[in-house]
Amino acid sequence: MKKENKTFSARGMAEIAIMTAIAFGLDFLQGGLWRGVFVNGGSIGLAMVPILVLCYRRGFLSGLISGIVLAFLQMLGGVYAIADSWYKVLFQILLDYVLAYPVVAVAGLFYVPFQNAKSNKEKIGFVAIGSTIGGILKFLCHFLAGVLFWPNNALGGKYTYSLIYNGGYMLPNIILSIAIMIVLVVKVPSVFNYEKGGNKDEQ
Repeated sequence: MKKENKTFSARGMAEIAIMTAIAFGLDFLQGGLWRGVFVNGGSIGLAMVPILVLCYRRGFLSGLISGIVLAFLQMLGGVYAIADSWYKVLFQILLDYVLAYPVVAVAGLFYVPFQNAKSNKEKIGFVAIGSTIGGILKFLCHFLAGVLFWPNNALGGKYTYSLIYNGGYMLPNIILSIAIMIVLVVKVPSVFNYEKGGNKDEQ
């Protein structure tokens, strides 16, 4: 059984840094493209894909570190919170920023079965399941924040509004991310193999 490789090696940390930078760039770009469309935040794009690639290339821990760093970078760019007390602000930031990208790394729990899969069909299955779960967890973070801190009585109440509003960008994000991951599995499988060419990771 193939084990998760050494996350904290020089090569491992370099890959995390590169993929996080790509994710941050995609998040920044899609945020600009959709500014004004989702008035309370949110955008459609591929920012989850670099984290998902890390999850299936190196495992849960690498994806988690990337998600945490990405959340930190997002907060450096500014935090938009509307809660009426400091502890509510912290809880809102926790849901909308601190947890939103790190939870995507749950897809990394499928790293071992993905790496041990014997066919592309099996790999596509693990990619689809893990990416869906990671995306749903991210959606739940935004959904709960919407219910608790962005209440709106339109469309049948705050639960329905938050479901429609956050689902409006998270569902396309999940579908797009799964589609790109499947294309990578089929067309560029080496993306998920850090030992391609027989070069073992550093100690």
